Amino acid sequence: MNPNDRKPGRLLGALLATAVSVPAHAADDDQPIASSTDLSPVRIEAGGDPLGRGADSEALQRRQASSSAEIFRGEASAGVGGGSRNAQRLYLRGVESSNLNVSVDGARQGRNLHQHRGGLTGLDPDLLRSADLDPRPAADQGPGALGGSVRFETVDAQDLLDPDEEIGARLRAGYASADEAERGSATAFGRLGGDWGVLAHIGAVNRDDYRVGGGGSMPYSGGRDRDYLARISRVPASGHQLRFGVQRNTFEGDHHYGSWGSDFGDPRERTHPNQELTGQEQRRETWTAEHRYQPADPHVDWQARVYRNDNRLERQDEGTATRAVEHGGDLRNTFTLDAGPTRHRLTAGFDYYTEDGRIGQTDGPRLSHRSRNFGAFLQNRMRWERLRLSAGLRFDDYNTDLVEQDLDGDAVSPNLSAELEMSAGWSAFAGYGEAVSGAGILPIGWLQYIDDKKTNLNDGEPFEAEESRRTEGGLRYQGRDWITARDRFDFEATLFETRIKNSLTRTDSGPPAVSSGHGYIDGVIQRDPVRLRGYELRAAWGVGPYDARLSFLSAEAVDDDGDPVGVIRRLGGGGGDRLVFDQRWAAHETLTLGYTLTWVGDHTDVPDDEPERDGYHLHDVQAEWQPWADDRLTLALAVHNLFDEQYAEHTSLVDEDGGNFYIRDEPGRDVRVTGTLRF
Repeated sequence: MNPNDRKPGRLLGALLATAVSVPAHAADDDQPIASSTDLSPVRIEAGGDPLGRGADSEALQRRQASSSAEIFRGEASAGVGGGSRNAQRLYLRGVESSNLNVSVDGARQGRNLHQHRGGLTGLDPDLLRSADLDPRPAADQGPGALGGSVRFETVDAQDLLDPDEEIGARLRAGYASADEAERGSATAFGRLGGDWGVLAHIGAVNRDDYRVGGGGSMPYSGGRDRDYLARISRVPASGHQLRFGVQRNTFEGDHHYGSWGSDFGDPRERTHPNQELTGQEQRRETWTAEHRYQPADPHVDWQARVYRNDNRLERQDEGTATRAVEHGGDLRNTFTLDAGPTRHRLTAGFDYYTEDGRIGQTDGPRLSHRSRNFGAFLQNRMRWERLRLSAGLRFDDYNTDLVEQDLDGDAVSPNLSAELEMSAGWSAFAGYGEAVSGAGILPIGWLQYIDDKKTNLNDGEPFEAEESRRTEGGLRYQGRDWITARDRFDFEATLFETRIKNSLTRTDSGPPAVSSGHGYIDGVIQRDPVRLRGYELRAAWGVGPYDARLSFLSAEAVDDDGDPVGVIRRLGGGGGDRLVFDQRWAAHETLTLGYTLTWVGDHTDVPDDEPERDGYHLHDVQAEWQPWADDRLTLALAVHNLFDEQYAEHTSLVDEDGGNFYIRDEPGRDVRVTGTLRF
């Protein structure tokens, strides 16, 4: 990185000089099976699901999240492995994000570009209104949701304005010590008259190589993020809602291009002879339009969305670009019906996308492969006295161009879930669901290998669509006045298993290739089934100004014989036992304090060709202070990894050389300070 880019003046100049050109889906809050959390960056509404997966606005601001990887830092069921920004992968109940439907304002984020890049989308947490982690089966989760869905929604101007305000602005600046990151953003928002609003946002983060626990730095982990959002919205109290928006995120830095040193291995411990540093820029541009209509008629809750998502990775030294351009849309209506003693919420709809994966090479052919998916779905959520039932069907018609053959077919995926309210606040639930992914199953970067006629494609057998089966069951409890007057306590215990078959992998041979750093690809084949299974505990307790949340995940990845398979690129990994205990205390109307404990146990049940993983304990503390009676100025302090623990995430990939194993460590003690000024 150019040192001049780290000067505050250059950072501010980048914010003000960059031109911006020009996105939301609300979760059904009557769904008994899914959960979502309000992330309004100004006002937090009361209520909602206290056990909801994700993060709320208060938690994001308190922890000073500066990247999409940090959004779920306080959630045990969602983990991010990989270490540095260019190597990060998201896991939900052990399932890697390549097997999830990940969307931003309804725009599906598509498949991996090169290795995994593009899988964990660049997103400024300052822009979020809501985030929804949903690992439970449902037909309306969207295409390719083998392990569930992750949905991000960005803010409207109306979310940031008080009822009596017509115009406003927000300036934010911050610093983080672990990577000497400088962060700044500017947001302007206002009403255009009537129910219309407009918002514009620009943000920037400059990072150096981060310092690991105990000292030393992680080479080639720095870079520069730039985020832009422009949005026009009409949000009346009832009737027609309209939203139009464009987002752009760029991440630029010097990194290794192949798999070694990029998404696995430790550059401090081992230097790969055929891995050279390259300047890289990853860029995402997302255009969205949404119409939603909610009249008084209970039979109409209409939502229509269209989008264009352009995700690309440029290798700047060679002038090559890997790109995925996707166009898609979603049309659905939810009917609320009463039939005798039962109430039904029936969601019916269609979704469609087409994706063009492209590789542009200076000295080679330009490659292009298309995939498409058409889906139709029905999901009925019914309540009858103490019983809730959710049943659905999804139909997918898919096609993927694989040069020597087409993966073409269709599938019907059912799901069924039930919850029975018992006595004294307890309820029992169970669910089963299937899903299929037949379009966009290859990383774009593999196109150059399947275009080579020497490449073995699945041992000559036709490719089959990737499939999953999810099962879960458990107990829930809700109580009030549990320990003291007016307290609230919620608890949930869940057993789960996700079985994925026909997942793609590659077979390598020969010495590492100079350009890519991995062995020459012999073939692309479909692996044997893998089961990601375990149990999850969740609890929340609060009284007055104090709230505490605990989440615990125990997960393993095994084959059909029950033998451990470790962490598998683009599929998933167990990672052992993980507990997160988060506390928040509003000590005064102007002062909020917080503490987060993350405990991860030793992971010893691993394959013979992988090392056992050491456990670790992290302690984070946070404080927010508003020196004036209103929210015009907010000063925040957060310390991540207070005791400077040296550790690596259990889902980070392993590099092996001569019997030695190398895993990329995570950042050490990180002191963060942020100031927010609101006009």
